[in-house]
Amino acid sequence: MYAIKKDKAHHAVMDLVGATCTSCAIAIEHLAKRLDGVEGAYVDRATRTIHVAYHDAQALERISEFVGQLGYQATVREKESKEDFLR
Repeated sequence: MYAIKKDKAHHAVMDLVGATCTSCAIAIEHLAKRLDGVEGAYVDRATRTIHVAYHDAQALERISEFVGQLGYQATVREKESKEDFLR
């Protein structure tokens, strides 16, 4: 999992469809955190989710579009508090 740098980051869980291999997960994590407004991303292959720390509302849309360009699908499941996210 990645380190959270700022207390003001929002957190969300996105359902991930189609990305099942380790290479896919690493690529999504590495490239997603380069997107504007994204502080960090962690792909959990077991639950098929992406955990995202972000700073602006458009960041989740950017991740969804980016993942779609890779041939997968990511949709927001729920927004979590920082305490839920760190469990």
